Amino acid sequence: MIMVTHHVEEIAPGFTHVLMIRQGKVLAAGPVEMELTSRNLSHCFGLPLVVERVGDRWTAHGLPLK
Repeated sequence: MIMVTHHVEEIAPGFTHVLMIRQGKVLAAGPVEMELTSRNLSHCFGLPLVVERVGDRWTAHGLPLK
């Protein structure tokens, strides 16, 4: 099954791999635990983001402004 989303919170438990694409180019591909990182997601969206895993679900949020 393939799922397309812009919201990591929508990634259901059971998905094992991720493919991140920006402007038609692959930025990251592989096991979700290894590739769904703050660095990769920040690069993909062009924003400073923090990715966290809570139980079997993922969350992402922006860094606080200084």
